[in-house]
Amino acid sequence: MQKNCIVLILLFSVFSLNSVAEITPYLAMGSPEPKVRVRVDHSLKNVTISGTDLKRTIHLNQDSKRYSGRKKIKFNCDRFGFKNKEKIKGPVLLASLNSMTGLVTVGKKKYMGTVDIVTSSKSDSCDVVQETNLEDYISGLLAKEMNSAWHLEALKAQAVAARSYALHKMQTNHVSKNLGHEAHYDIESSEKHQVSGSFFDMTKNTDLATEQTMGEVLVTPKGKLTPIFFHAKCGGKILRPDQVWGNRVSGYNKNPKTGHCDGHGTPDWNKLVTYERFVSFLSWLQKKKLIDTPVKIEGQQKIKILSDVSEKNSVRLYWGTHHIVVKKPYFRRFFGRFLFPSNNFSLNWNSRKKGFVVKGKGLGHGVGMCQLGALDLAKKGWSYRKILALYFPGHKIEKAY
Repeated sequence: MQKNCIVLILLFSVFSLNSVAEITPYLAMGSPEPKVRVRVDHSLKNVTISGTDLKRTIHLNQDSKRYSGRKKIKFNCDRFGFKNKEKIKGPVLLASLNSMTGLVTVGKKKYMGTVDIVTSSKSDSCDVVQETNLEDYISGLLAKEMNSAWHLEALKAQAVAARSYALHKMQTNHVSKNLGHEAHYDIESSEKHQVSGSFFDMTKNTDLATEQTMGEVLVTPKGKLTPIFFHAKCGGKILRPDQVWGNRVSGYNKNPKTGHCDGHGTPDWNKLVTYERFVSFLSWLQKKKLIDTPVKIEGQQKIKILSDVSEKNSVRLYWGTHHIVVKKPYFRRFFGRFLFPSNNFSLNWNSRKKGFVVKGKGLGHGVGMCQLGALDLAKKGWSYRKILALYFPGHKIEKAY
C-alpha cells in the first residue's frame, strides 16, 4: 500500500440512512443561511478523495480519524465489498470527509465544505454528495448555468432563480420519484435540476452577483416557494409548466410575451424525423395513453399535417383517416434533445425525403427565464429585479434569510 493512499474496503453491516442523518429542512424567513446537499457525481465503483489535514468519518461503525498533511483516500464501492448486502434498502451514508482548509478534492475537482460518500439507489456503486453553504453553491453554479463573464445583472437574476429552485427542493424534501424522501441529497448537479460548479468555477463576478442578492428568492404573492425554471434560449416563446410537463404551478398563470434572445446563441435549427421513427413514436404515444385516438400502425399511411405554426403547442395531423393531436413536449420527451432542442418548432411532411421536417428555434424546455434574453436585457440597462419581473410576473422577490 502506498504511503499516501489509504484504501478503505467497506466491509460493515449497513443500516438505514434515516438513522444517520436527516435532510436539512427548509428554513423560515429570517433564518441563518442554510446548507445544501448536492449530488455532484453518481454510480461510481471507486471514489478517490484527497486533501490537506483531512478528517474522515466512517458512519457504519462510527470511526473517525484525522490525518495530518496531504492524504489520498480511496473508497471501493463495489457491492461485493459489503457484508449482508441483501439488507441494503435505499441510500446509506458511508463516509464523510472535510478538511481544515475548507476544500476537499474528489478526483480532479475541488469542493468547498464536506463531501459525503453514499450508496447509490441500487447499492452497487457510490454517489458523491457535497454539503456546503447555499451561497457558495450559488456562486459556483453561475459559471455553469450562465457564464461568469456575463453582465452582472443577468448573473444576479440567475442567482435568485437558482436559489429559489434549490430552496424549493429543500423544502419539499423529495428529490426524485424513485428515492422519494430517502435521498441523501437535496438537489443533483445535472440538466434535470441545476448544473453546479466546483471551487475553481467561482469568480469575483459570480461572488459579487451572489453577495448582492444574498438570501433573495422568488415567491408567489402569498409567500409560497414554487419551482423557478430557466432555460438557455426561448426563441421568442415562453411556456408555462403545464404546457410542457402537464402540471400547473402556482405563480405561472400567464405566458410572458417576450423573447429578447434573437441574434444570441444557437441559431434556428432544422431536423428530419423518418417515417419509421415516427411510427415508433405513435406506438409509444398509444402505449403511454398520451393520445386519445386509436391509430392503425401497420402499413404505409397517407399523412396530412394541418396548418401549424411554431406558436402552437400541439401538432395536428391526419394519419390515414385518423385525426391526431400531439402535444409538442411529447416529441422532445421521446426523440430527445438532439432532434428536438426545444419545444418551439413546426412540423411538415416531406414526401420526397419520406420523413417529417422539423424547423425550430431556441434551446431548452422554454419555461421561465430565458437566459440569453436576460443577458440581452441586462446589456440594455435592465436591473435583475426588472428582468425577473418580466419572466415571472406571478412572483415577487423576498428575503429568505
